[in-house]
Amino acid sequence: MKNGQENLLWLLKQAFHYSGHTVNEAISKHGVTSAQIGLLRQLADEPGLSGAELGRRLLISPQGAQLALATLERNGLIERKPDPEHGRIQRAYLTEKGRRIVTAANADAVAAHDELFSVLNPEERKTLAELLVRIVVQGHGEVSFTLHPDAD
Repeated sequence: MKNGQENLLWLLKQAFHYSGHTVNEAISKHGVTSAQIGLLRQLADEPGLSGAELGRRLLISPQGAQLALATLERNGLIERKPDPEHGRIQRAYLTEKGRRIVTAANADAVAAHDELFSVLNPEERKTLAELLVRIVVQGHGEVSFTLHPDAD
């Protein structure tokens, strides 16, 4: 590699991989992955979402969302109930155990996030966010802050 300008996608992939690994490591003691904590956070904010709704919000396939929900249900973190109007749709809700896990794991995820981005000063974080927003808008047309509205 001559310089970082030539391999931006590779650098983004490495940063994404490293950040995911860092968060997964921080929350692993709670028995959940970063994908699962994303589902739990969404359900904490908006109980009763379906697997398809969760998949769209988290940019994962409906099948991936269903697999994660099945694991969370087996582990007693969520419960699913049929939608009263559309019986085939299952609505997901946090259990008491799920609420405890999402609170504790989210605190550890935020601490890992803060540590990860501590190499950047506030102005650099702001610039990075602005640049990434421009890329996302170019490719997607909009930015979703559903998961992290308060992130730097």
